[in-house]
Amino acid sequence: MRYLPMSLALGALRRGRGIEQLLGGFEEGGRRGVRYAVINPTGSGVFYVSCSAVEDTVELDRHGGLLYPSDDAFYPEDANREGARTMGTAPTPGEALELAERELGADPRWWVNLGMLGYEYRDFVERGRPLGPWQPS
Repeated sequence: MRYLPMSLALGALRRGRGIEQLLGGFEEGGRRGVRYAVINPTGSGVFYVSCSAVEDTVELDRHGGLLYPSDDAFYPEDANREGARTMGTAPTPGEALELAERELGADPRWWVNLGMLGYEYRDFVERGRPLGPWQPS
């Protein structure tokens, strides 16, 4: 089971484990990119919601046979953070998920454990790198 039911997504965050979601592909200025959301808990009880926009290049990073999006930030101002922009913080896991849905268009059905994005990206590549919101099959 790749996707986390809401109860497991909330449980992962409560246990201090991050979750992530592939949001989809986009094109801007003749360049292609991919966006993904991450929710990271902190030891102080704050949950950071971030969105990364990275280049979607033919030269893919390979880690243990999995495909991952490039680490090259799409926007130059994000270069030091590998494309990540903090969208906000929340005091609870539920509010962090709501923030990601509201601000990033994250879908509550498609969260995966941190580190599983490679499987999502592999599926994205196999389906031809579609533009727009990612809809797993």
